[in-house]
Order: sequence, then C-alpha cells, then structure tokens
Amino acid sequence: MAQITIPPDMSDLNAVPTGDPVASAWTPIPVSEARSPRHQLRVDISERQAALLDLVRQCADFEVRIEQLAVGDYVINGGITVERKTYADFAISLADGRLFTQAAALARCPHRPVILLEGPRPSRMPDVHPHALKGAMVSLAVMWRLPVLCARDPEDSLRILQLLAHQVGDPDHTILKRYDHQPKRLASRKLYMLQGLPGVGPALAHRLLIEFGSVERVVTATEATLLKVQGVGPKKAARIRELVG
Repeated sequence: MAQITIPPDMSDLNAVPTGDPVASAWTPIPVSEARSPRHQLRVDISERQAALLDLVRQCADFEVRIEQLAVGDYVINGGITVERKTYADFAISLADGRLFTQAAALARCPHRPVILLEGPRPSRMPDVHPHALKGAMVSLAVMWRLPVLCARDPEDSLRILQLLAHQVGDPDHTILKRYDHQPKRLASRKLYMLQGLPGVGPALAHRLLIEFGSVERVVTATEATLLKVQGVGPKKAARIRELVG
C-alpha cells in the first residue's frame, strides 16, 4: 500500500514522527561512501539544470544517461520511475491541472512510480491553500497509489535516489514471475501476459515492455524489430510471430 510522509508543519521538512522505528533506523548514505555497485539512471532532458543531477554526477553510484523520457524525470535500473517536484512546481501543477494528468501517466507506466517532493519550501509560494497541497498528497498516495517521498533539499533527494537504487538492485530480480495467480495491478498484468509468449521469462518480458511501451506493440512487432531486444534471437522471434501472427 502506498505510504505518505506529511511533516507536521509543511515548512519544516526536518520533522520526523517520534516512535517510528523505520524513521529511527534510517541512516543517510554519505555521497563519499557511494562507490559500488553502479546503477543505471536515465534522466529526462528537463532535469539538465537541476542541482540534483549535478550531485548525482559527482557520486559514483550512478551511470547517467540523458534522454527524453515518456514519463517521469528519473528511471532507476529500469525498475523505478521518479517524478521530481519542488514545492513550487507541485503547487503550480496542482493549480493548472497538470498534477493528476501526470499521476495518471505514472500509474500506467511499466515501472514502480514514485513522486519525490523536494524542498526547501520557498519563502513565496504560489497562491494555493496548504490544505489543498496536503489533500493532493493524500489523494496521490491513497487514490492513485503513488508514494510521495519528501526530501529536505537536493542532497536529501540524492540519498533517496541511492536508497531506491539499493532497494531495486538488479531489476531482473524484482520482476514478477508468472505463476497460476494472475496479478491485479495493470503493470504486473502486462508483464504476466508477455511471459506467456514462447521463451519469454520475467527479465525478457520487462525488456520488451520497456522497448515497445505496450503489450499491443510487442505482439504486433515484426521479427526484425523483436531482434533489437536483448535476449531475442532469430528462433525466438520467429516463434513469437508464429504464435501471435
């Protein structure tokens, strides 16, 4: 179930609820200690001037690739999509209606989606009531099942990216395997369906979905196009086309 952390005072991002064993046990990862293993980080071109990206490049944890992402701002190890928002951007996107359009796109993406709300909160905020901001955060977490993670500043955002990277680890080990029980979540159902194709296991299903973006595009792809995906050889591509053709 998605969780949300709302500081008692929206302006105090350092506040941590007392008695929380998870919060008490959490220890930040110093940038100087982030040496191995290296993780893959795809970054949207809109983040080129972000302070967070500069910090990411200074540490040894991530192999960075800048590109135009269809959804989100950062994709970690091909397994987690992060939408980063400052407090001002969060308020503006709520006011102009972009926030929940972006939420819908995140909810449909094949990766595990996360919203990263980055501080510090500016001295002058857009004219949005604090209750509306909190209500939007609750709606994202509960109704859209999108976790909202709060960071004090870009340095704290880096620590969160490091923690997420260590959590997901090797993306091939976090992919749902196909068993008799069909999953309920849309992204998991897509992977489940692709694993029904000849010679397609969890890792290959994940790569196919990333490459083509949808199950429909996978099953309508030509043999030549399928061959571009790592793990698909001529025989396997022919077997897939024979089944779906």
